[in-house]
Amino acid sequence: MEGEQQDYSMQDSNTRLRDLEERNSILKERVLLLGKNLLETKEELENEVREIKKQNTALMREFESINEAVKSLLEDSSRSVKRDEMLLVERMLKDFQPLEFMRRKDVEELVEEKTGRRKT
Repeated sequence: MEGEQQDYSMQDSNTRLRDLEERNSILKERVLLLGKNLLETKEELENEVREIKKQNTALMREFESINEAVKSLLEDSSRSVKRDEMLLVERMLKDFQPLEFMRRKDVEELVEEKTGRRKT
């Protein structure tokens, strides 16, 4: 009876040992799989970060180009005549009408003609 109990104990210990070894083996496989997945994820993230950096650089160049174009347009518009200014000058010219002004000589001639005196 005592021998049977020792055999049973031995078998039970062997079974537990095999179970623990199997669990250990499964855990090792899981750790290796997790490590592999971690490395793959890390590589994917690094690739995505590189791509984002490239896109960011391209966007920054494009932004700088647009910024330069806007500055150029602002400089050009400040050098050109604005519509309001043009309308103001047009109104001033209509009021002024330089073609209807007479020269001093023309006025003197008109005065002489009206008064009947002519310079000789």
